[in-house]
Amino acid sequence: MNKPPLVSVLITPYNQKDYIRQTLDSILMQKTQFDFEVVIGEDCSTDGTREICQEYAQAYPQQIVLCLNERNKGFINNYFDVFLKAKGVYIADCGGDDYWLTETKLQEQVDLLEAHQEVSLVAGNWQLYDQKRNLLRQSDSWIHQDWFQPEGFGEKAVANYLNLNDIPRIVLAASCFRGDWAREAYHNNPDLFRGQDVVCEDLPLTMGLLMKGPFFISKNNWLVYRVLEKSLSHSPNQDEYLKGFAFSAFKQTVCLVAKLGIPMSAIQSYLLDKIGEFVVHTVLKEDIDFSSRLQAFCKEQRINVGLKSRILFYCLKQPLLSKCLRAFYRKRYKHA
Repeated sequence: MNKPPLVSVLITPYNQKDYIRQTLDSILMQKTQFDFEVVIGEDCSTDGTREICQEYAQAYPQQIVLCLNERNKGFINNYFDVFLKAKGVYIADCGGDDYWLTETKLQEQVDLLEAHQEVSLVAGNWQLYDQKRNLLRQSDSWIHQDWFQPEGFGEKAVANYLNLNDIPRIVLAASCFRGDWAREAYHNNPDLFRGQDVVCEDLPLTMGLLMKGPFFISKNNWLVYRVLEKSLSHSPNQDEYLKGFAFSAFKQTVCLVAKLGIPMSAIQSYLLDKIGEFVVHTVLKEDIDFSSRLQAFCKEQRINVGLKSRILFYCLKQPLLSKCLRAFYRKRYKHA
C-alpha cells in the first residue's frame, strides 16, 4: 500500500470552474495496469474551482493529492511546487481547461517509455478548441506517422527543435516524461525554472529532457487544448501579447540556450524569426521603447539580429523612413 504510483499527473487550476470537471474526468477515466496519482495545486481560485477540486478529492481520496494554496502563487511557482511533490516514476500534466481524449492515453505512453529506455518524453497529436468561435481543429504540428529518431538528442536536437527543423512541436499536456530526468534538470538549474522573468514551464522541461534523451512522438490524438479569448499565453491584444508573454518567452529561451552551452549561432533561424516579428511590430506601433529594450537584450546576449533587423532599427529612428515603413507593412498585412 506504500508503493509509490508509477505516474503522477499534475494539474494547476486557477479560476477554471467551467472546465475543471471535464479535465478531471478525462484523467480519472484512464484505464491502466498501474497506479497513478493526480496532484492538484489549487491556486486560491475565487470562482468556485477550489470547491470542485475539494469535491473530487473527497470522492477519490486514494488517488487525488489536493494542495490548497493559502495564497495565490502564480502559475510558474504553483506548477513547480506541484512538480516537486510528484512521486511518480513518470510525470504527465494537463491544463485545468484542457482535457484528454482517450482512456488509454497514460497506458500507451508508459508502454512506449518502458519499451524505449532511452526516450525522455512521449508526446502525441492534439487538437485546438477555439472557445469563442466554438471551433475544433488539428494543431499545426499534426503528424500522420509516428516520429522517432533514437540519435535525436543533445545540443543539436535542442537547436533543431527551436529552429523548427526535424522535430515536430509538442505540448506537455499531450505528453508523459521521465520524472528523474526532469528533476535532475530542475535541480541542476532551478533559476531557469523559476524567477520573475520565467513565463513558460514547458521550455526548461522539454529542453532539459531533450538534452538527456530523444522524444517519441505518436500519431495518436490524445488531447484537446482549449484556446481561450484571454489566458496566460493568449491575448486578443497583439501589442500586449508580443511585448508581454512573447517577449518574455523569447528571453527565457535565449537564457536557457546560453545556460545549456549552445552557441547562439546554432539557433539563428529561431532568433531571426522571433526578432523579425518583434521589429516589425515596433515599426507598426512606432514603439521606440520596446525597440530599445529588444536591442539592449540582443546586445547583452551577443545575438546577431541580422541585416534586415538592423536596417529596420535604424529606420525606426528616422521619422520619414519610419512613416514609409509603417505604410508598407500596414498595406502588406492588410492584403496578407
